[in-house]
Amino acid sequence: MGPRSLKAASERAATRAAWLLFAPPLAVLLLRFALGTLADSLPPAQPLHAARALDDAGALMWQAALPVLIAISAAAALGLALYLAAHAWGWRRVAPWLLGLWLAVCAAAAGGLVLQYANRAALRALPEATATVAQARPQLASARGPGGALALLMLPGDAAPRRVLLEGADARALPPGQPLRLQRARGRWWGEYVTGSDAPVAPAVR
Repeated sequence: MGPRSLKAASERAATRAAWLLFAPPLAVLLLRFALGTLADSLPPAQPLHAARALDDAGALMWQAALPVLIAISAAAALGLALYLAAHAWGWRRVAPWLLGLWLAVCAAAAGGLVLQYANRAALRALPEATATVAQARPQLASARGPGGALALLMLPGDAAPRRVLLEGADARALPPGQPLRLQRARGRWWGEYVTGSDAPVAPAVR
């Protein structure tokens, strides 16, 4: 094989590697955008989570940061394992495994997005429940989600409070101890959602 053939083969290999490196995450991002657009047409539903007090800023920050910390820790552990493997067996033997792992991670991410959408799109109605407001504070609408009242609720039979965003609700009209009727639904495979309530609607901002 001449120098030109070797160069052409090297360029094809580099192009193929670039496609395999960048195309899968791009496909995941496009899938996320498409599923997010489809989710916007679904009836409103907010997840009902177990939670601590809303004024416990440290606990709320920890709950919000936990998925990111887990992902960073997993990535760091994976990077260390790959470095040790490359040091022990050489990069050429490790590279195909790395590529396969990368494709598997992207496929898992895409599968997780599809499962999350399918779970949310096939809600099953649950009986109405009367909850008691423990805390409520306003939450402004943003690019990440709608505004309303972020409420801490006690539901019958629960030992711990639940946290949920009541879309469009007025947090000032939800003092502690106020009863609140909730319309609920269960996801197709996991989770509970609030699909409606009798919470007072926040006044329009002029």
